[in-house]
Amino acid sequence: MSIPLSRLTLVPILALSAVTLPGQQETEPVATGSRITNEGVVRANAIVDSVFLLRTHPIDTVDVGDFAAHLLARLGVPPFEDSLAFRVHADSTLVWITGRLRDFPPESRDELGPLFSFIDSLTPFVAEIALTRGASGVMRFRLMRVTVSGFGVPDLLLGPALREYNRRYPVLAQNGRELLIAMPLEATVQLVGDGVELTMPPKPADERR
Repeated sequence: MSIPLSRLTLVPILALSAVTLPGQQETEPVATGSRITNEGVVRANAIVDSVFLLRTHPIDTVDVGDFAAHLLARLGVPPFEDSLAFRVHADSTLVWITGRLRDFPPESRDELGPLFSFIDSLTPFVAEIALTRGASGVMRFRLMRVTVSGFGVPDLLLGPALREYNRRYPVLAQNGRELLIAMPLEATVQLVGDGVELTMPPKPADERR
């Protein structure tokens, strides 16, 4: 199931959680990467519209943090507080959302209580998300794993939280692990270094008249 372009979303699993990276101290979050901000929503909106809707740019790249903010806003998440300290990274294969339990808004901590009830609030996490498809009218994002201090969170703990999101947001698939996003059939999307590259062929000559 996919959703209209006007309702592009990136489910809260993109800010669901995450791991310490190799060699990182458990009490230190990743300091680099992009933030999920209100300003990022505006920047991403402008780029997405210019490529997919207005077609004034045949190709452009959205900062991966801005893209996450844009999709969360489309989902209906209210404006973010400055304390939303998640960092977003990407290369050509994966997106990483990094942060600490205390970075989640209070209501999110309550919702994810079964998952984090045994973890100190300073513990860093990482969620790994892959763009498994970015053509033929569909972007498919899949949550590959959530790790804590290098250890994967088992489905016994992660599954209930994902199923609850799946219940709230029917656009999810695979018990909450996948999000399908509609885009123009001609468009393509791919991950690049800390960004999401959007490509749209120019309009045929007869459409530009």
